[in-house]
Amino acid sequence: MIRHHPVKTLVVLLVALVAGLTLAYANRTTVPVPPTAEPQPGESLVVVGLGGLSWDDVSAKDTPTLWGLLRDGAAASVSVKGLRLTTCPTDGWATVSAGEAAGPESSEARPECAPLPSVLGDATSGFTVDGHDALATASREAEFRARLGLLGDSFAAGPSCLQAVGPGGALAAATSDGRVARYAPFQATTLTSDLAQCPVSIVDVGGIETTDPDPVRHRERVAGIERRLDIVLDAMPNGADLLVVGLADRDRQERLRLLAATGPHYAPGLLASASTRLVGVAQLSDVTATILQRGGVAPVAAIGGRALSVVPAANNSESTAAAKLTSLTDVDTLADAMHRIVAPFLVVWLGATLLVMGGLWLVLRRARPWDHRMTRARVLRLVRLVGMGSAAMPAATFLANLVPWWRASTTTPVLVLLLLALVLVLSAVLTVVCLQGPWNTSALGPLAAMSAVTAGVIGVDVVTGSALQISSIFGLQPLVGGRFYGMGNVAFAVYAAAVLLLCAALAHALVRRDAPRLAVAAVVVVGGAALAVDVLPAWGADFGGPIALVPALGFLLMGVMGWRTSVRNVGIIALAAGLVVGLVCYLDWRRPEAERSHPGRFLQTVIDGGAWDVVSRKLWANVVLAVHLPVLLVVVVGLMVVVGIVVARPGRLGTEPLRRLLEEAPLLHRGLLAVILMAVLGFLTNDSGAAIPPVAALFTVPLVTSAVMHFLAIEARRAPVRRRRDRHHL
Repeated sequence: MIRHHPVKTLVVLLVALVAGLTLAYANRTTVPVPPTAEPQPGESLVVVGLGGLSWDDVSAKDTPTLWGLLRDGAAASVSVKGLRLTTCPTDGWATVSAGEAAGPESSEARPECAPLPSVLGDATSGFTVDGHDALATASREAEFRARLGLLGDSFAAGPSCLQAVGPGGALAAATSDGRVARYAPFQATTLTSDLAQCPVSIVDVGGIETTDPDPVRHRERVAGIERRLDIVLDAMPNGADLLVVGLADRDRQERLRLLAATGPHYAPGLLASASTRLVGVAQLSDVTATILQRGGVAPVAAIGGRALSVVPAANNSESTAAAKLTSLTDVDTLADAMHRIVAPFLVVWLGATLLVMGGLWLVLRRARPWDHRMTRARVLRLVRLVGMGSAAMPAATFLANLVPWWRASTTTPVLVLLLLALVLVLSAVLTVVCLQGPWNTSALGPLAAMSAVTAGVIGVDVVTGSALQISSIFGLQPLVGGRFYGMGNVAFAVYAAAVLLLCAALAHALVRRDAPRLAVAAVVVVGGAALAVDVLPAWGADFGGPIALVPALGFLLMGVMGWRTSVRNVGIIALAAGLVVGLVCYLDWRRPEAERSHPGRFLQTVIDGGAWDVVSRKLWANVVLAVHLPVLLVVVVGLMVVVGIVVARPGRLGTEPLRRLLEEAPLLHRGLLAVILMAVLGFLTNDSGAAIPPVAALFTVPLVTSAVMHFLAIEARRAPVRRRRDRHHL
């Protein structure tokens, strides 16, 4: 019943896949770090922190100073994500101090911001930050085990000094015991001498925590910040660089904030960071790394940020500045839009799919031979079509970001409808492609085609820089700030499920064609290529993915090779998974520190004795998610149990057609078990692992349902016709 696919074509495709990936990696032998123009340590830098401003607050008319920084310097949007959904000024300044997300203890996801800690003491007795010990304890016991005072400790142990101006600057520059070596309040009369004391100065000019409902008064508040920024510009030493960073949110609403740099070492252009691998997007820890680099100081502990660099623009004309502003606001607008519509989009899509599937199931149950409009064959085709279209949705959401749909409106319902319509069109196109190919006569042909398309869309995007993953439904969210490049956990769930189903379908077709060795080779080549895309530092840079994908591929390969599932064979697979992960970590660790990605940094953490902190943070993240969202945990566990029962014992819970398909295609059964194994391991070993099983099911269940419907349709066509008058109903 499964069509025999041309072996020669498959061999050519496998060879082309290996050659293409090898060529792509050969042309990208290092981790993609943006072009750098680093100044020399010790050259003067003034860092100005302000709160609540994004690039959509900037215009040539209303904010001439910020516009001048945008036009004549380098700019980016900065993720200020801290320990909670929104970031207060204390959180932002504490993060600059620690080089990791830090801040006071709070049980609220969007807490009401408290005033910045005051600075106590005088020049004679020394300055200290009030309440620093409590803040340091809360940061140390939080998710990222941040060391508050890392910046100050690094300068205290180094050859340079750090000047703090204003309470925020004092918090950033304080050592781990809360002492501030050099401090001055913000005063226009003394600012010139204050900024001349050290090579690096950190200045707090205040911020805006809430938007005034009166636009005139709001513009006046922004103008007040601009006036203080002008004072800093006038007081700066000659030849100094200026770095302006928005480090807090406004209105308890998470957004990307503005980041701009100007001076002799920051030519007109866009700022970039090796920590995000993006041009025009940075994170707060990059500010810490930049301060350390400019001071010629090594951090006393490892941090995730990297010193900012510049990707030059053609010129500093007004039109170039306007284009930069459009680009920066576009990144922020997309991130904000996607952050608001992920949940309603998925609810509407899944709800509509379940309603349609439920309605078709009822029609199928009541289908009669004399019903000319809704025959059983027609209903099977409709269910197959809906299932295939639903399985196409994840790939379509990535492709949707090729179209700037987020510019059409600022209203959440309108954006949801726009994205739904776009994804529906793209899903329909992908469905037609997968159903109309030469593989259509096979029950597993369209399944293999959709799996290949989905894995291909995600894989090609990762290889080319993960542009489609940024701010997509199943991709990376800059506002969350966890990862900015490579393979995210949610995308991995879809990618791994697609790869496993593709390998199972290919292996089954080749085994049916009496080519078992080629079936083994196909699984090794396709699985190995998929694993390379996921784990290599220059591409996916995924540390947790191989821990789940390698055992699943090994389990599938055991079935293809005819090995039984014994303790010895399972041990071999576990050893292979450990060797793969260890080798990738080691090879990435051997790179220069600035070029290391997640695997290499984890190995360095192991060497430094902090492995348990990373592992416990991942486990604790799942525990916190379970405590805060117990319904999600119940749904995930319940889904895993139901799917496990159905796949382990096909035929139960009304799945007799699935049983017949799996008897016809036993390697598909093995592939489904491999998907479950991948989902369980991913759930247990990733900090957002609770999302992996439902997302994997979101792709797998409708795709397998479509395959079952196609199988039933083939059965019906090949079944003998009992009565002549029923022939036209089949």
